[in-house]
Parts: sequence; structure tokens; C-alpha cells
Amino acid sequence: MGRRAKPVAAGASPHLRALAVELREMKARSGLTYAGLAKRAQELAERPGKPPGAATLRGAATGTHLPRLETVRAFARAAADRNSPHAQLGAVERVEALWAAVSIERAAALATEPARPRRSTAGLALGLVQLQARAGRPSLRRLEELSDAAGHRVPRSTLHLILGGRVLPTRDQLVALLVAFDAAAGPGRVVVGNHWKWLVAHEAVEAKLHPDPPGPIFGCADHQLSEILARRERNEAFLRKIGKFNDEDGDGEDDEYRLGVSYDPPPPWEAMDDDELAAWEQEALADDPDDDVGERLAEMARRARARG
Repeated sequence: MGRRAKPVAAGASPHLRALAVELREMKARSGLTYAGLAKRAQELAERPGKPPGAATLRGAATGTHLPRLETVRAFARAAADRNSPHAQLGAVERVEALWAAVSIERAAALATEPARPRRSTAGLALGLVQLQARAGRPSLRRLEELSDAAGHRVPRSTLHLILGGRVLPTRDQLVALLVAFDAAAGPGRVVVGNHWKWLVAHEAVEAKLHPDPPGPIFGCADHQLSEILARRERNEAFLRKIGKFNDEDGDGEDDEYRLGVSYDPPPPWEAMDDDELAAWEQEALADDPDDDVGERLAEMARRARARG
């Protein structure tokens, strides 16, 4: 004869108390001890892996905590008529409904902020933890298996970091994790209402953490930049020759900034043909034949004409 069960925990919520009471009544109707339930659960296990032991099944009926969904399913299946799949299915459905009520209640308590797009790694992690609670709190090992089945395996170590808000999952990891939550909840239960919204939230966090580098303010082809710099050097050389360049002035207010570099208008003689150069030379000399600057300008005109 098994030892006498303790009363359901006094601090259990109404939903959690109802689940614990239902499990105890199932056990009583089965006439099995917890060890017997554990043995039958192993015989009726639907998937490979270690079924819950006697201590786990006993803890599920105490009302002190919300057991895993896999545990209450195994409990109900083992306590039902072993020769009646229909009775087992009905028992599983009853405890699933009770478990879901507790799970929704617990998941709501996790929300510490209003429902809105998750725009931080911690916020996204909080939402994923809520989904994990609604899915039956599957273990990290189970989520690893289900994500692998979904096409992108997420290791347990990575899951620990993701759910802890320490790293942002990749898009593929998030997709696999959302599918895993729905799969963990079982057929007919939808944990993730809208996968697209979670992907949009992920993109928002990704954009915030890794913004695109700003593009160039102005387009600039290499040959254009070289031409502009060469022109500036020629203009500076000319100003030095006529004594008009001041190293301390820097860029003047009239400078234009094009293609990302300071740009001064080209000297007038660069655009003149031979006739215009000759006229410019005569004009420079006519202004003041004795002026040394006029002579230098005329000399530059003659050199420019010679280069052309």
C-alpha cells in the first residue's frame, strides 16, 4: 500500500488546484501506485525517450508547481484503461484543457510590459519564454530535437542564451523555434498565433542592433576625384607663383564642396582657346604694364597657350 498523499498545496491557484485534483482522482480510479503509473507510462510511451518516473508523477499531483505538459499527458494515459485507446485519449484531453488554463494564467504573469512589438533582445526573449510556457515548458533538449525536425537545429546551449535574452537568434533559428513551440504543444494546439509578426519584430531588433552603414553623401567616381584633386594642385601652384596663396587661410567661404572634397572653381585660362588667351594676356598688360602681377598673369597665359 502506498503512502498517504499530502493535501493539495494551499497556495495553489484555482486552475492549478483543479489540475492536481483531477490527476489524483485519475490515480485513485486506476488503483495503481505512482511506481505502477510510471511503469505503465513507460509501456505506453508515444515517443522514444525517458518517460516520467514515479517521483515526477507524484510531484505533478501536489499542486505546488505547473508540471510539464508531457508529464500530465503521460500521467493521464497511464491512469486510463490500458486496453482502451479511446479512454486514454479522453483522459489526455481533460488534463490538457486543465493544464492549458494554468499555463495561460502563468504565461500572462510573465508579461511585465504591455503587448507591443519586441524591439530589444530582452523583449524578444520575454515573448519567447511566454510561448515556451504556453507550449508546456518543453525542455531545452526537446526544443533542440523539434527545431532539428523543423529544418534548423538550435543547440541547447544556444537556446539557453536566446531564452535568457543574452543573444538575438538568427532568422532561421527563430523560425525553427516558433515551429518547435507549436510542435511541443501537440496536434491541434496553436501556440504561435502569427509567425510573421515575430519575424517583423526580429527584423526591428536586428536593425536596431546592426544598422546599415551610411552611404556616401555624394557619389564620386575615382577618375572624377583624381581630376578634382589635380585641378586643385594646379590652381594652388599658380597662386603660389603669383604670390597670392596663403597657407594659413585654409578653405574660404566661397569654396564649394562637391563629391566629398573641397573644390575651388578652375582658373579661367583652363577653358580659354588661343585667341581668348591672347586677349587675356593683352588685357593683363594693358591694365598696368609696370605691374609685376600683370606681367606674371601674362606669362601664365603664354605658358597655358604653349601647353595647349
